[in-house]
Amino acid sequence: MLGLTFSEISNSIFEGSVVPSIIIVGLPAWALAFNRTFGVISDFMSPAAAWIVDKFGSFASLSAAEFCEGLLCLIVAILPHSWLGWKWSLLALGCLLLVTGQIIDVASEIFEVDISGDNEEMLIEYSGYVGIIMSVGGTLFGTVLGSALTSISITLVLIVSSVLSFACTLTRFLSRGSILSATSVSLNDDNDDNETDAQHGISQRHTTKSMRIILLSCTFFLSLIPSLYGGYTTLGYADKLGSHITTVIYAVTGVATIASSYMYLRASKKFSLRIIGCAGVISMIIGLIFLSIPIFWSALIGWALMDLGYSCTARPLIVSRQLLIEHDLLTKFSGWARLASALAAAGGSWLGWIISQHYTWQILPTLSLVPAIILLPAVWSSLHKGRK
Repeated sequence: MLGLTFSEISNSIFEGSVVPSIIIVGLPAWALAFNRTFGVISDFMSPAAAWIVDKFGSFASLSAAEFCEGLLCLIVAILPHSWLGWKWSLLALGCLLLVTGQIIDVASEIFEVDISGDNEEMLIEYSGYVGIIMSVGGTLFGTVLGSALTSISITLVLIVSSVLSFACTLTRFLSRGSILSATSVSLNDDNDDNETDAQHGISQRHTTKSMRIILLSCTFFLSLIPSLYGGYTTLGYADKLGSHITTVIYAVTGVATIASSYMYLRASKKFSLRIIGCAGVISMIIGLIFLSIPIFWSALIGWALMDLGYSCTARPLIVSRQLLIEHDLLTKFSGWARLASALAAAGGSWLGWIISQHYTWQILPTLSLVPAIILLPAVWSSLHKGRK
């Protein structure tokens, strides 16, 4: 968890510095669009990232990628600012970190399984803390800190990110002994009876091809829903009521994201992942109904319910595939799941743009109900049933 905290804050600090640094160093405005476009392109590299993790293992891939991130930030930090290409090195750094981030995302998912030794209780409880760390440490703290540090010195941002990445790498080495220990426990447990297996919370992994397809479809539809309505609905209300309204929207969704992390942490101790995931989808459906009402305060309630529901569905979906899919298939599946998410995000964004241009953005939340309703039975049939 300490390593995850270092990694999340490091990435968020850099992410929060992107827009201010472009202004400070005098990069053209298209640099931001290029960075965002490359972010979408890097999402399609996830199968390649999965191949690397499968080839070298979760520990080696994760620690090497995090070390590379620290090294890249340090190199750009010590480059002379008088050099004409220095400001462009910031743009190149942002793109390279998006690539290493793909490896880290896939490797982290496998690393969590390896270090838990297939202990379901540990993995589910850990996933609750992951949500808290990502929402508070990353979204709330890291991004704001990155923006603030940029106003002081871009070099300071790079050095802080570099130090945190190196610290994160160190925690991975300190955790390596736990992986070996967990593996040893798992091997010993294979020789025990079913009663001992139940005590350790270890389940037999076996998924059919159809089950893996359903899990992939859950990932696809979960990414499709917000990409279809999100940006264009926000722009529509900003155009209708004024650009200042986006601050209110982001504040409401930010609070909802943090609240959902805490709710998931508490709920994961009492209910199965299937029940939590379905509750999340139902929250999303209700949120879309509120968003379909063309009243701003109704839309705010809808955005809050959507963010609550999305977070309470996404995390159980990730943990379910960690618990259900065979270890030798999990790495590749994780890569394909991220590719499915990228395809849905890109396709949903373009579809939302076409509809908003030729019809009206106000029908997008209503249309988003279709994949949300399809998602509900898929989540119910595929997520881990474990704890009742």
